[in-house]
Amino acid sequence: MRETQLERIYALPELPQVVAALQAWAPQVSRWLLYGPLGAGKTALVRAWVGSEAASPTFSYIHYYPSAVHIDLYRFPINIPSRWAELEELLESAPLVFVEWADRLPFSVPLPAVQVFLEPLADGSRRLRAHLQSA
Repeated sequence: MRETQLERIYALPELPQVVAALQAWAPQVSRWLLYGPLGAGKTALVRAWVGSEAASPTFSYIHYYPSAVHIDLYRFPINIPSRWAELEELLESAPLVFVEWADRLPFSVPLPAVQVFLEPLADGSRRLRAHLQSA
């Protein structure tokens, strides 16, 4: 039986190893929901996963990369229903999708999905807690 939780404390240079551990832990999961305060390392995690071209999508909301879709809901226009429909479609169909500020989603995410909680620590390291949600 697979563990439904994973926890790790890491320094930013260790992000490639953290990503490898996440990929091995939940290899078939395409939906990754990222939580944490500003500066917690959400975009850094995505960059370590998909490559250096990944940037914070705060002002464009959605970035499309060859291997993934990266969504940032921090300033997402919540009053435009068609934008939410686009997100629902992406969460259903994208082969790999990361959602920053996932706590702002007004609907349930299709399962399976992984919730990733990032917390900056006083010494500059990060605590990652991942929770696998399955059907």
